[in-house]
Amino acid sequence: MNKVKISSEKPPQWILDEVKEKFDVEWENGVIFTYGDLITNCFGEISEDLMHHEPHHTKQQEEFGGADKWWRRYLDDEQFRFEQELECYRKQYNWVKNNIKSRDEVFFYLKHYASSLSGKMYGGIVDFSTALNKIKQ
Repeated sequence: MNKVKISSEKPPQWILDEVKEKFDVEWENGVIFTYGDLITNCFGEISEDLMHHEPHHTKQQEEFGGADKWWRRYLDDEQFRFEQELECYRKQYNWVKNNIKSRDEVFFYLKHYASSLSGKMYGGIVDFSTALNKIKQ
């Protein structure tokens, strides 16, 4: 996997347009996009735990045959989107479990991840309880 770049550079406009139309989320709200080796949001930075989520999307895109092909499938196929995000949230959660000592804080992160995965940003593809249990597995 190539080294990733963190940037405030926008991903291709067609992705921004389709994400806005499909999920009603916008670039300006700080949504993070991975496009090839570019991890991007309007702030140009991401948290340490996200460095164990977003780069995995780069790997997924490489394995799937490229960022454009991956994004088209991601936007059109709910099951694919769920599987791709679940892999990344599990990696992120495992990093948190191994690097944060407070059980309460670890659980806070888990709830946050489950809330995101079950939220409108991914099209409500799963309920909160299922997201929480799947991430923990």
